[in-house]
Amino acid sequence: MARRILGTFFLLAIVGFAIGSLGAGGAVLLLALLALLSQVELCRLLERFSGKPDLGPLLFWTAAILLGSWYLRQPQAGIWLSLLALLYLLASAVVRLPPSQLLSHLAPSLFGILYIPFTMQFGILLLRWGERKWEGLCLLGWTVAVSKLNDIGGLLVGGSWGHHPFATEYSPQKTWEGFFGGLLTAAAGGLALCSIAHWFCDFPIPFWLSLPLSALLAVVGTIADLLESALKRQAGTKDSGRLIIGIGGCLDLCDSLLLTFPTTYIFLQLVLP
Repeated sequence: MARRILGTFFLLAIVGFAIGSLGAGGAVLLLALLALLSQVELCRLLERFSGKPDLGPLLFWTAAILLGSWYLRQPQAGIWLSLLALLYLLASAVVRLPPSQLLSHLAPSLFGILYIPFTMQFGILLLRWGERKWEGLCLLGWTVAVSKLNDIGGLLVGGSWGHHPFATEYSPQKTWEGFFGGLLTAAAGGLALCSIAHWFCDFPIPFWLSLPLSALLAVVGTIADLLESALKRQAGTKDSGRLIIGIGGCLDLCDSLLLTFPTTYIFLQLVLP
């Protein structure tokens, strides 16, 4: 547990330094790299219990969706590119495969598009938020920090005081104490970070809204973690990879972000005027 927490803090420091030094362009490249590495690990997991995804096209479309959503300078470019990727995979599968192999081959590839680049591109939409570049950077960084605080709080509280199992069919180490510990840590951290962010830029999240949004991100992040745990359990492995010491694979690091990015974006779109 200690190695996992220290590894998370170390990676948060690297991410913060990269974004602070390189700005929005560095954040985009970092998101694209994380998405590509996560896609490779996801394909390896799916191969163990599902049909074999088309890794080459998946990597191409993952890069195209993440980079295109920023460099095409169109607000909804990532969504349209995701739909185009799905149409390409559908058409190529129908042309190449017999009906008996169509579903088993196509399902994991479609899932790969929806699970990683489609959800990750909402991070690019967060970067686009506001008229000044630092607004989007702060919003993206805030979402990442709250998501990771939920993970850290859940590990600390669950590992120290967890006695009541929670969703053991997905993850045997999950407890209700850990769930509420992560939720409280994320809510308190989100509130504090929101207060700090308002000192440095026109942070788009009002102070009164940061608490419910942080709590929502904690719940959604836990669901995302359980989803990845289900995939790993089906594949018969503990981690998605061994890229990051103390954490596992890149997908283990990014799993919560795949749902918290779209949650933050959609929530703010619905609530803010």
